[in-house]
Amino acid sequence: MGSVGDEPPDDRGYGDGWEELRQQTLRRDGYTCTRCGADGRTLQAHHVVPRSQGGPDELENLLTLCRPCHGVIHQSNSSFDDVRDEAPLFPDRDTPESVARMREPSDGFCSRCGHEFEPDELVAWTDVPPADDTTSAPDHLTLCKPCAGFVLETVPACDREALTSNHRFGIHELSAWRLDAPVRPSVFAFSQVAVRREPRTYRERLVDDTPLRFVWNHVGIRWLTLVAIGYVLLVLAVASI
Repeated sequence: MGSVGDEPPDDRGYGDGWEELRQQTLRRDGYTCTRCGADGRTLQAHHVVPRSQGGPDELENLLTLCRPCHGVIHQSNSSFDDVRDEAPLFPDRDTPESVARMREPSDGFCSRCGHEFEPDELVAWTDVPPADDTTSAPDHLTLCKPCAGFVLETVPACDREALTSNHRFGIHELSAWRLDAPVRPSVFAFSQVAVRREPRTYRERLVDDTPLRFVWNHVGIRWLTLVAIGYVLLVLAVASI
């Protein structure tokens, strides 16, 4: 890790050749953060494979990150706590995969359905209003494209101007995706987006809109249920012989 500008380099025991290697990394990356594209912040060299895991001090294992984005990658490092919130919520669209993370781990999950998505499959709702007069609102909510389309259509407080992402999307696209949003929100969904969608098919009415969804829509439980049913049928078949 190192800095650029007037601050002295942070060697942290990396060896005599570290400063030159750090400068090579910054030079190769055009003195810009490879996560957000910033060039006016303190820039540091990040090990893609951490040194603690055997990652070498080599140019191929280093990427340039601004200090806030470096904190996004090192969530457990408290030395970044003062700047982590300055990092953009989304990484740039062409960010290298190894550093293409949302600002907080929880931001990679849709706030309505609870499923995990890649950043380019998410839309953020900013300026979220409080659910009522007695509660405070989160700074933002992240939504998968289907849930974003459904919330945009259903929740009056959410409008197109309040939605942002790291990719282009249109109202017509969101409108088309809304039909793929789950019928019921996650039990942990924020109240601002905990909106039920009307079921359209028999499966949605019989499974997705009933408590059966907790069994059938969970892959592990679904297979366990099928195995249990198969076992019962086998036992009944053997008993009838």
